[in-house]
Amino acid sequence: MRRSVVALLVGALSSSCANVECSFNSDCDYNARCEMNRCVRDCVLDRDCAEGAICNPNGLCAKLTPSSDRPAPGDTPVSVDHGGPPVDAGFDAGFDAGFDAGFDAGFDAGFDAGFDAGFDVGLDAGLVDAGSPTGPVAIGVYEYAGVRPEGLVSPVAAAWHPGGGYALILSASNTVFRYDATARTVTQVGAAGSSVSWRAVAFTPGGARALLLGNTGASPNTRGRIFVWDHASSLLAERTAEASSTGTYEAIRWSAEGRGVLLGSGANSITLWRYDAEGTRTGTPSGYGIVPRTGCNDVAWVRDGFGDPALMVVCGTSTAQVLSVTAVDSATPRYMSLLSAGVIGNVHRIAGRPQGDGALAIGSSSNRLYRYHSNVWAAGFSSPFLPGAFGVAFSSDGARALAFGGNGRAHEYRHDLYAIGDITDVSLALTGMPFTQPASAELRDVAWRPGCHEGLAVGGSNTLSGTTAFVAYFQVLNGVRCDNGM
Repeated sequence: MRRSVVALLVGALSSSCANVECSFNSDCDYNARCEMNRCVRDCVLDRDCAEGAICNPNGLCAKLTPSSDRPAPGDTPVSVDHGGPPVDAGFDAGFDAGFDAGFDAGFDAGFDAGFDAGFDVGLDAGLVDAGSPTGPVAIGVYEYAGVRPEGLVSPVAAAWHPGGGYALILSASNTVFRYDATARTVTQVGAAGSSVSWRAVAFTPGGARALLLGNTGASPNTRGRIFVWDHASSLLAERTAEASSTGTYEAIRWSAEGRGVLLGSGANSITLWRYDAEGTRTGTPSGYGIVPRTGCNDVAWVRDGFGDPALMVVCGTSTAQVLSVTAVDSATPRYMSLLSAGVIGNVHRIAGRPQGDGALAIGSSSNRLYRYHSNVWAAGFSSPFLPGAFGVAFSSDGARALAFGGNGRAHEYRHDLYAIGDITDVSLALTGMPFTQPASAELRDVAWRPGCHEGLAVGGSNTLSGTTAFVAYFQVLNGVRCDNGM
């Protein structure tokens, strides 16, 4: 256990230290020193050094002296008395001396002050506390593993159960699949009928059920339908009483406080329905008129300038618009148009940071990343350009987000770093095995697994020449890991 903890901390330090400015050795982390205003190291463990040298607390290989309390590399192992059973002193003597005695000198804030203090040093160096991030995390190192998609057809949406044990994945139409995190398999668990084109899926905060949005018919007569997945019985059923008679269902979101909202889009208006934490429709819907065929496609929970819950609605079927909705708990919510065409490109997707303090939106025609932060939108042609991106999704702790889109494109945003130089291309290579996707394939949705920096990336191609599907499980190797990750 001690080796794995130290390895985790060392990995975090080595991944972040190279970019840290410093003036003194104390500005750098364990096994590092300040040279020419940058943190550097030559070694982490004694075995990284030449024979007869040890790795000192500043990451420098130093000649072993007679005053050293550690045996020279290659010496006959001895037993070291730590007040308990003797420990083999080959590798373990060097390790345990650094852990039980050397850590006091080289890792001042470490295990002497308690495990939490030592672990926080590692977190500050590049990891993140899943509950409350304290600063920007290190650039993510992403690893993608292919999952056999079975009968999936060009999946369009995915969502994790809050417990993290499984996720639901929606095909382009009709079928619903379940990804099992332990078995690493995809299995069909429901069907709604070939006439239903799936749009979105979201679990209630407690995970008792998930609401699935689908649409039936052809424009301009498309109508929204709602289906419910029951967690306890693993059954899918339709709520016929909540079918739309005026337009499509586009998105459903819950806030961290358990407020739910469903966005419906008609020919010249939008409608917002409210849901409680159990997934039951409540109150009276509110509506707002829009330019015909504008098409509003997504909604996100944020906070307004007074810290109260608010909504951002993005539109972009034929022209661009971003709407703000405040006083959401009142009988008459207030709608205001904030951004429109000429300032932003057509916008189809938005993601609210779970903390409610901001949101990211993608211009699907401009491929630019727009940001809502401190009650202000950063938008326009100066916004970061992310080739191929049209969707965005935050990790459950709000520390990272992925902007994704065509040809497996994925770009990592780290809170609160908005400059283009801080956004990293972490795209998924779809052309090779095991995915082997055509050039028309798109990464349609990203679902972060709750409580960690792992999740699912799903998509495929749906053209006249045929349909394909892919499912990828991703891990941020230097991020917060799941207890039973793939």
